[in-house]
Amino acid sequence: MTAKISFHFNIEPEWEAAIREGKKNIDVRENAESYADVRKGDTIRYRSLEVIVKHIRAYPGLVDLIHHEDYRRIVPGAKSADEVLKKLLSIGLHEEPPHGVLAFEVEPIIK
Repeated sequence: MTAKISFHFNIEPEWEAAIREGKKNIDVRENAESYADVRKGDTIRYRSLEVIVKHIRAYPGLVDLIHHEDYRRIVPGAKSADEVLKKLLSIGLHEEPPHGVLAFEVEPIIK
C-alpha cells in the first residue's frame, strides 16, 4: 500500500511527542472539511512527525467517542474519561458538533 501525504494538521507539541513515543495513537478531530477527507492509509504530517492512518472511527459526539475508545490513547496521562472530555473541550472541540467527531488511529512513520 502506498501512503499519500496530503494532509497537514496542527497538534499540541506534547501530543505530537506522545504519538512519537507510542503513548498516544488516537487523534480526535471534528468531522468537518479537510478532516472528513482523510482515508485509511493516508499520511498526516504534524509539525515534525508523519503518521499513517490505520483506522478511522466516527462518533456523534465526544461522550460517545470517549465511551468507545480507550481515553488514555487520546490524552496520555489522563486519570479519567471526564478529564479527557474537559481537555478536548478546552482545545476548542465541541461536545456535540453538527457532523460528529472522528477518531484517527495513527502510527508514526519512522524514517
